Amino acid sequence: MLRGYTQLPLRRIALWGFGLHALWEFGQCTVLYDMWDWGFWRATVWMWGAIAGDVVITLGVALGAALAVGARRLDPPGSVGWAALLGVGFVASVGLEWGAQALDLWGYTALMPTLTVLGHTVGLSPIVQVTILPALAVWGATRHRT
Repeated sequence: MLRGYTQLPLRRIALWGFGLHALWEFGQCTVLYDMWDWGFWRATVWMWGAIAGDVVITLGVALGAALAVGARRLDPPGSVGWAALLGVGFVASVGLEWGAQALDLWGYTALMPTLTVLGHTVGLSPIVQVTILPALAVWGATRHRT
């Protein structure tokens, strides 16, 4: 079943995803997430765990988009590939952020723009993050392949 997915450079996608998500997480968390009363080590471990999870999500979005439109359309992404990556990323982001809020995994500061989805307040920043960064990781990993 995963035969065609080996065409995707999954290691490169993971590396691009790691870099993009690390920048995003460290840029947004101190401002948009309510973590100030956490201890240094708890916050540090949580951040690196979140980034590792983001890499797994990035690979899941890439594989989901490849399942939807075929891996060839993602290497590098054309208009159909971009639409699949952004669409799968958006659905994943809303579902994952809703689940995190339903489980009360983290809270937001007053600066986080939010919306209510099925009775839970979800942050727009993580939705934008998981919608856009996996697509950018696939693009970065495939744009100069030889």
